[in-house]
Amino acid sequence: MKKVFEAVWNYLKDWKNLLSHTIVGVLILVVGLSLPILPVYRIGILLLIVALNIFRMRLSERKSQRSTDE
Repeated sequence: MKKVFEAVWNYLKDWKNLLSHTIVGVLILVVGLSLPILPVYRIGILLLIVALNIFRMRLSERKSQRSTDE
């Protein structure tokens, strides 16, 4: 359980994640106020952003490991 909390904490500390979540949050609010969309789509967008950020973080980890190995 400690590993999960550490992973979530590391995820939330990354400024790129915070920026992307802020941008998406503002966009969802603007779209939600102007065009009512189903909450299921909002959740889907949020999950997609989280998945893309996790993928990006893993790629940057691999890249940093390669540079330290060389």
